[in-house]
Amino acid sequence: MILRSVTLTDFGLYSGSAEFDLMPRRGEDGTRSVILIGGKNGAGKTTFLEAVRLSLYGKRALGVRVGQSQYEDYLRGRINASALDRRASVALEFDYAEAGAVHRYRVKREWSERGKSLIETLALEKDGSAMTSVPRDEWHHFLQELIPPGVSQLFFFDGEKISEIAEGEQDNEQLADAIRSLLGMELVERLRLDLGLYLARHQRGDGDQFAKRLDEVNRDIDAAQDKVAELSEVVADLFTQRESQARSAERVRRQFVSEGGDAALQRAKIEAGRDEVRRAILRAEHELRDMANKLLPFALAPKMVLKFKQALERSGGTESQLSVFIALREAFEAWRESDKPSRNGNWQTDHWKDIGKFFDSALPPKATGSLSPALQEVGDGNAALARLNEIDLHIRPRALALKDEMDKLAQQERDLMDALTRADNAAAGVLLDELRIAEQSVGATEVRLKSSQDELQLVRGQLVTLSREQKRLLDDQAAAAKGEERAELASRTAEALADYEKRLLDHKLSQLRTEFVHCFNRLARKGGLIQDVRIDLISFEAVLVGKNNREIPKAALSAGEKQIYAIAMLWALARTSGRQLPMIVDTPLARLDSEHRAKLVETYFPEASHQVILLSTDTEIDEPLRAELAHSVSHSFLLNYDHQLGQTSVSMGYFGEEAIPEGEPRALQQA
Repeated sequence: MILRSVTLTDFGLYSGSAEFDLMPRRGEDGTRSVILIGGKNGAGKTTFLEAVRLSLYGKRALGVRVGQSQYEDYLRGRINASALDRRASVALEFDYAEAGAVHRYRVKREWSERGKSLIETLALEKDGSAMTSVPRDEWHHFLQELIPPGVSQLFFFDGEKISEIAEGEQDNEQLADAIRSLLGMELVERLRLDLGLYLARHQRGDGDQFAKRLDEVNRDIDAAQDKVAELSEVVADLFTQRESQARSAERVRRQFVSEGGDAALQRAKIEAGRDEVRRAILRAEHELRDMANKLLPFALAPKMVLKFKQALERSGGTESQLSVFIALREAFEAWRESDKPSRNGNWQTDHWKDIGKFFDSALPPKATGSLSPALQEVGDGNAALARLNEIDLHIRPRALALKDEMDKLAQQERDLMDALTRADNAAAGVLLDELRIAEQSVGATEVRLKSSQDELQLVRGQLVTLSREQKRLLDDQAAAAKGEERAELASRTAEALADYEKRLLDHKLSQLRTEFVHCFNRLARKGGLIQDVRIDLISFEAVLVGKNNREIPKAALSAGEKQIYAIAMLWALARTSGRQLPMIVDTPLARLDSEHRAKLVETYFPEASHQVILLSTDTEIDEPLRAELAHSVSHSFLLNYDHQLGQTSVSMGYFGEEAIPEGEPRALQQA
């Protein structure tokens, strides 16, 4: 099978008619299988997937337990708001191979509002003409048999489907249905059941009682299956309700915090923080006052201090040094006059002149007389110079640091006072009540959800028990000796079918195990992590086996490895079934890390199917991954959402990519 085109008319976000040409095109290296549809969140990617399912299955696309009124409400809600005639449609054109011949089908569902009623029509064409080989009232069943809904869920899926398989604890039932559906086991089971009923009706003696018990078991199984479907829908609705209530509670919580509710709850903590900030401000002010009583004022007059230091240096530094020098000169002159002690050398007049010049040059200017009164008040000049130098080294930097610290503390005090003001002015009481009610609603829904999940688990257990009893009755019946020739032949046939079913299942599961291990190890970051997988023949429970035959619980896998587990299982089922169906994947990489994303882009998408339609955001398949995938991409579409109009338009190309010209050669692939 290959999808040729999808057309959406006034459906969901798509205003007017939007057509997607999905035929893979041929590149230089052969046919490229990937069609990339890009769009940001809320642009209409999921709407595209809904349109494909709705085209094929109608009401069944929404689930088994959906009523007609719910379906009509859904269709009304999917009519674009700008559609003046309140009409919408979805159309799907595809090629499908039957008995070696490829036929082209076109299915179109259209609906419109007429007053309070809603009218839906279905048109089905085969090879350009209306379908006549199947009655019109059987077209719904024909489409479901052509591509069974259970099978389509494994080929047309989104990231949530992957998460269900990856995270769900009850994925055995899904796996069992997928295996039986994809591997063609339903027909064998139905034939065995029909033979069992035939034998029960023709057995002598306790045949009536045997048939009665088998009929009872069959009815109980049907009832249990209906109950499982019903509870599954209830669980899904409760899960959606819980998520909606959780979002509402979070909105109330954010409003509660923004309007001061959070501050009101933490008022004591805020007041304590304010008091601590005020104490820190007082400590800084005390230190600054102490500095102001000492050298800090000198820091405000740097030019005056510089001149004062220069004068000190010119004065020789200290009064005591100058006094000693002057006293020495006076003593020398007195010695010259008195000749005591007597001089033995022959001192000439030139000698005395040279000594006088020495004293004159050694003394600083004006030092020969008395010192300046200002310098006399300084006292020890070296100590004064050291104190003045301390202004630049310590006083001024510390004063600036205290200034910055006090600015920050003042801002913190203002912020804390604002928080206290919000706490005083907040309408926190009403919001707190609303928040409590919202959280109580979430809790109540959680309780109902848990109860429904427990009940669903119980019914599933009952269904497993009934299925085992049914199988036992059929096996016992097939193995029993038959008196009549036809009953004996039917018995042998039933026994052969039982053996055939077991052998077929063993064979298919063996293939599935091999394919799964191959697919998982190709996709996983840790190569060779899985050596085998054991799948129970009755419960279809899958158990991973690692090195040294060690079982690996599913819970031991990382979040990314669980996603890879689900994708590998889907891929292995498709490869084992041999069915050639296209693959549509919505938001495939949302929960994977970069290495697993690269693995999927490199290995899975190019080989998943002959036609792979990827619905991705710009953060999932970004530019590097887009370049890695380029050799497999046939063409791309970009969904452009207009926030003002609330509508989505479709253009060729991808994020940051030039449009691909139309008219390139196209390749028709047959299933």
